[in-house]
Amino acid sequence: MMRLARSIILILAAGGAVLAPLCALGHGTEFLSAKLTLLPDAEVLLEITADYGGNPMMADESAALEALADPIRLRQRDSLTPLNSLGTAKISQHQNWAEYAPASYLPSDIEGGDHSLITSAWRWRSSEPEIVFEMQKGKLHDVLLWTQDATHPEAPPRWMLLLAGDRSRPIPIQLPPWWRSWMVAAVAGGLLLLAAYFVSRNFTLRQRTL
Repeated sequence: MMRLARSIILILAAGGAVLAPLCALGHGTEFLSAKLTLLPDAEVLLEITADYGGNPMMADESAALEALADPIRLRQRDSLTPLNSLGTAKISQHQNWAEYAPASYLPSDIEGGDHSLITSAWRWRSSEPEIVFEMQKGKLHDVLLWTQDATHPEAPPRWMLLLAGDRSRPIPIQLPPWWRSWMVAAVAGGLLLLAAYFVSRNFTLRQRTL
């Protein structure tokens, strides 16, 4: 009942599963916290944290690992891609809520509370200019997805609450500067021309010595 009431409040505050500035959320440890860091050159880092020490819906460590195995999926065109298809998750255990949840989301008892955290982290380079996450129907644990722009750390985090069956709005990623691809192509072309010149020159010299 408490979970349902908190979910309703969060949905009303956010206008549904909508990307919006973060507001105060109180305790909220019954949600999985998904921190999406936008890195340069279209790289993203997704860190999803479960609190099995202070979560009434998560009995123990094995339940936390089960929840983190496939919490949300990446929508690519018409298919849903499991996170583990993007690479092997890096799993860590800690008690550092401050690093993995925005300040307004931190539990009020963060200093003295009995929190046992597990974080699964995935890192990949996106082939699309925007990414979209989706929760499959039937999922038990809601996900608070929030973004942090590594190139503008002073910007406030933006968040959306995803319930089972929800899809996030498109999240723009940090694409490389337009001139970088031209520079790479120019350098690659120059190297190919240089290699062709030396091959041709060696061939000519060999012909002369025969």
